[in-house]
Amino acid sequence: MRWMRMLGGCLTVMALAACGSNDAVGPQGRLKLREGQSLDQAQECGVDLPQCPQGLSCLVLPLDGVPQARCVNGATVCEEFVTCTGGTECIMMLSYPGQVACSGRCTSDCDSSVSSSP
Repeated sequence: MRWMRMLGGCLTVMALAACGSNDAVGPQGRLKLREGQSLDQAQECGVDLPQCPQGLSCLVLPLDGVPQARCVNGATVCEEFVTCTGGTECIMMLSYPGQVACSGRCTSDCDSSVSSSP
């Protein structure tokens, strides 16, 4: 039983070390609204705000360097609402509120505020 706890602790440390490796960090794509889309009609959301209407999810969209929490359709946010630059892929991270980000190595039009982080 004791060895299982030690093994679990070692695996956790190894996973954290791998995730924190600077080799995996590089320029990230910039999240952009798709043509014709706007946040103007999307309800603000968050911990101290009203819940989103049924069928919509509270998601944080970092646009132009400013994270904005809005009620959007989580099932189609990447396909219909936002896109990523530089050959990166739009992903949704599970949390509350959920977060939309770009994944993969950016090759052009990268987010300098993210890629210049230490």
